[in-house]
Amino acid sequence: MISGYLDYLFSYLEWGTLSQMPRVLGMMLTSADPYFWLLFLIMLRMTLPAVVLWGVNLLRPAALLPPGAEAAPRLPLVSVLIAGRNVAETIVPTIRSALSCGYPNLEVIFVDDHSSDDSVLQARTLERTGRVRVFGADAHTGKPGSLNVAMALARGEYLFVLDADSEVQHGAIPSMLAHFGDPKVGAVAANLRVRNALENWITRFQECEYALNVSVSRLWRGKLGLLSILPGAGSMFRASALRAMGGYDSGLGDDTDLTLRLRKLGWRLGFAPDAVVWTDVPNTFSWLLRQRSRWTRNMVKIRLHKHGDLYHPGRFGLSNAMVFADLFLLRVLLPFLALAGVVVYTAMEPLAHPLMLTGLYWVVIFLLLARLLVAHDLLRTPGLARLWLVPFYPFYRLPIRVAEGISILRELLRIQLWHPYVPRRIWERIPHW
Repeated sequence: MISGYLDYLFSYLEWGTLSQMPRVLGMMLTSADPYFWLLFLIMLRMTLPAVVLWGVNLLRPAALLPPGAEAAPRLPLVSVLIAGRNVAETIVPTIRSALSCGYPNLEVIFVDDHSSDDSVLQARTLERTGRVRVFGADAHTGKPGSLNVAMALARGEYLFVLDADSEVQHGAIPSMLAHFGDPKVGAVAANLRVRNALENWITRFQECEYALNVSVSRLWRGKLGLLSILPGAGSMFRASALRAMGGYDSGLGDDTDLTLRLRKLGWRLGFAPDAVVWTDVPNTFSWLLRQRSRWTRNMVKIRLHKHGDLYHPGRFGLSNAMVFADLFLLRVLLPFLALAGVVVYTAMEPLAHPLMLTGLYWVVIFLLLARLLVAHDLLRTPGLARLWLVPFYPFYRLPIRVAEGISILRELLRIQLWHPYVPRRIWERIPHW
């Protein structure tokens, strides 16, 4: 029985079924199945913004240029803030990439979060350049606390926060500064690209994922004022805006928290697609699942608990409410609805709709391919050699969605709230919602 059921499942992927697609599409468009239309609306929501963005670039490419670029300051001092713990292998290349990124008026400040390796010694080999300062903390305070120390030491008009295992591409800083010609812009996100994309199949899939969910998504979100996060791996802030908020919350402070606090104060957030920062991604699936579980849990912790009031358009504006609603729908509600649908259909009528499921699979693959081609055309990522992964991409995402769903449930049920990225002594001093 099991072997027959597996044969049935794999029959969904048979290329021969493509010859029946006209009939299958007719069945799909006339279907009264609410689960099918739910999935269709999800796919439409995921695909339409990328297609519209491609059309805008085709017809009016100037519309994608940063606002206020003509009035952007020329050479203000930029402070590059790096916080890290046990990063001896990566800190020197990271600092060197900032020094050689083509922007002359910058300083680099590295705050070591009480490492047990020789991170401080490695970083101090670059202090002789006269543009690097290194501070070694005598206690582990976490990344937010270390960045607050770096901010206190910074002298720049703009603060560029960079991860200790990332590298800045030449020309990135001027690309971000162009957005600050608009005085209402408080921060700008860089375009994160996968540095170790060719390491194995897991990193290749993540290159595709970053192209869709980081590069293209942030490009259209930035244009509509709906940017949801400023990544800690590469973002630039107006120093006055960051200092007015008191910097990072050293307890429940992360990239999401800082983004929401800026949005609440009315600052505009931008995205600079030409400001590329290269970062390494997990190269094992267990590491990847742990990373995504932590990201998802923090998303729930910050958005639903600490900043649950953002849904109120009268208090914080329509854009904040739209960002909140969109992320809640896509990241919290829909995964559970999709999972419930799979369980119900498998339990009640597992063999009832083979052609429908086959057609739905190929529609998903077609739309995914279209989005990746848009990403490549607009931002030259991912490489075209990665397109062979498209038929397998849904199966790569499935275990990630399951891990994220478990993390959401654990956070909502308040199971093991503490995470080691926050030092225990700090965690015990802060309120938890």
